[in-house]
Amino acid sequence: MPQHGDGPKTELAKNWAVFKAQEESLRTENLGRTVLLHNGEIVQIYNDSGDAYSIGCEKFGLGKFSIQTIGEKPRSLGILTMHIGS
Repeated sequence: MPQHGDGPKTELAKNWAVFKAQEESLRTENLGRTVLLHNGEIVQIYNDSGDAYSIGCEKFGLGKFSIQTIGEKPRSLGILTMHIGS
């Protein structure tokens, strides 16, 4: 049974914190590429956001990962958008 605080909101917050902490160093060699994050860790960096998304779904399941393109401002996070302000 999930513990209180587990779920998409917590996953997103952990992943976002890791991305922001490493964003500047990631920009140096990876501008425009997409980071796949899971459980507060960078899993891999991909050239294509579609690949990152597909692999995230396959490996972790929907809502259990996040992706962020390096050097772009965050856009809609789809279904997870509603969890950010809650």
